Amino acid sequence: MRKWAKYAATSPLYLHLSEVIAADGELMRVLNRIEHTPEPNVLLAGVQFLMAREGGGPLGAHYPNFAGGEAPIEGVARPFKAFVLAHEDELVEIGRTRYTQTNECRRCVALLPVIWMTGTGRFHLIDLGTSAGLNLVLDRYHYRWDDITWGDDSCVELTTEMRGVAVEPREIEVLGRTGIDLHPVDPGDQADRQWLEALIWPEHHERRDRLRAALEIASTVDVELVTGDMLELLGPTLDDLPGDDAVVVMHSFTLNQLHPSMRRRVDQIIEERRGRRPIHRISMEALDPEDPAASLGLDVGGGLETVGRAQPHGEWLELYARP
Repeated sequence: MRKWAKYAATSPLYLHLSEVIAADGELMRVLNRIEHTPEPNVLLAGVQFLMAREGGGPLGAHYPNFAGGEAPIEGVARPFKAFVLAHEDELVEIGRTRYTQTNECRRCVALLPVIWMTGTGRFHLIDLGTSAGLNLVLDRYHYRWDDITWGDDSCVELTTEMRGVAVEPREIEVLGRTGIDLHPVDPGDQADRQWLEALIWPEHHERRDRLRAALEIASTVDVELVTGDMLELLGPTLDDLPGDDAVVVMHSFTLNQLHPSMRRRVDQIIEERRGRRPIHRISMEALDPEDPAASLGLDVGGGLETVGRAQPHGEWLELYARP
């Protein structure tokens, strides 16, 4: 539990609760009953998920998102433990049936500029590990990279700190949107929405508001969410696309869940089908445990080229100059 705490550096409450759980045998027993990984994420999200059902309760006074602002961390240990033990069976069931699924549409501030680098304006869009499909509607958001803006008016505005070379906007037309995920989330389903909100750290009010707005957009756009293994479904999905227009296959924070041999298989599936139509691959992945940033990759047929870096949630973007 203490090793996991470094991932909660931006949540003072979760940092404190990490110590509370690690030092308490009964709480560790519950944590060890959580089936899906990362277990701390699932347990803490499960607590928020059940708190929302109950309106927060006494524990809510210590959670900024339930308290409506500043909330004292001091004294949270007792009501937290009482809540977990009182809901142990429900939390274990959540840990058996729910998964950690980060849906941060702000990553599109990095994905979209790399798509522009392909030079294509009309394309089918496929997202691997899509979850609720928020990245598949990237053309429905409004963007700001310092003084450069793009997109129509939208209830979602995505901004970032720009580093490196400037973005080069172009108009795009998304012909079709397909997301492949082992456990896709329905953006129109209330329980699924509540689960995605529960996965957000209690102090991250801006992310929560952005998620809600993005889910509203995604629920109104024609997106095909396909359930299954990307290695089994990517090939047939590419084969079944109509016409001969280009395809953009993108993935963000997905390859870290795959063995290197499986990552190579993704390369092979795409390469095998490049003779039939242009296929561009866009990658935003953090595979180096020593580097907190994500690497941005582009493959238009000659292998994956690193074209920039970004903060994992899109807080800053650095694009490299290309020849």
